[in-house]
Amino acid sequence: MSNQNGFFKRLKNAARSITNGSIKVAAVSPWPRRLLNGLYLRLPPDHRRLFHAKFSKIFRGSSLRQTDGFWQVEFVERPIWMPLVAGQYWLTWDCAVSIVGHDMEVKQTYEAILHSQEKPDLFVDIGANFGTHSLLFLAHQIRTITFEPNSSCHGYFKDACRLNGFNPNLEPVAVGQQDGEIELSYPKNETWLGSVNPDAVKRLEAAQELVTEKVALRTVDDYLPQIEGRRTLMKIDTEGNELFVLRGAVKTLEANRPMVIFECNRDDKQMEIYEFFRAQNYQMHTLPWNPAAPGTPLSAVQFMNAATHNFIAIP
Repeated sequence: MSNQNGFFKRLKNAARSITNGSIKVAAVSPWPRRLLNGLYLRLPPDHRRLFHAKFSKIFRGSSLRQTDGFWQVEFVERPIWMPLVAGQYWLTWDCAVSIVGHDMEVKQTYEAILHSQEKPDLFVDIGANFGTHSLLFLAHQIRTITFEPNSSCHGYFKDACRLNGFNPNLEPVAVGQQDGEIELSYPKNETWLGSVNPDAVKRLEAAQELVTEKVALRTVDDYLPQIEGRRTLMKIDTEGNELFVLRGAVKTLEANRPMVIFECNRDDKQMEIYEFFRAQNYQMHTLPWNPAAPGTPLSAVQFMNAATHNFIAIP
């Protein structure tokens, strides 16, 4: 153990002197990338988070010559191969180091659930973006339904699934409280900020030019025949549209009683979301959350004043 601690201490000290340029040069070439990836796989979770924070955006605006390849990560003892595409490292490198290096409280909750008796039979990924959350569960042979209306995100997810031999169920629709059609808006190079919520769109367009397209709109309850009877974990990250997703999932919540991980910012109808879950006889907790030690559920005041924006609702 002392040797391992010494290794991590030396690696942490070395990281202070590592420049963005040296990481870029190593990442774009097969053999240096392989060595860098080997070091990365030995990093503990907190250091993966720091690696993501420091290096995930290094290829934005970069003209460095790139090569096709892949980046390996591990999640709960399962390997996942992330494709790196020449000319698209601004995106594919970001995805590769984000999958287990970003939103760590969410990933820690996934890990705890996978190790518990609450391990799901089905993961429902609403607002999947490039599908990195779905990949974590597909690696564990857990069936997924991956909802993402933005067609520009689909190619990467499908490529990652092919690389790993996964069999995805991708639904190219937005999810809300009724069926129909709706406008999706997103920044061209930040598709993860895409939203169908008018208030969120106004905030986005005040800062940058947006791409807008019409997409099909469905409800979670439309998919109840695929969900019912399965132990389900649902993740909702729809940039301010979470309440509308939940209103279209009432039958599913009543019939299936899934655990629900969701994002909620203070300006996203926060009290209405709390009251909605309470009406469905759910309790809220902050993340990370562990079913083996669930802790005390949040009161309305605690939920409203929570420092985090990621929560889990437990039936």
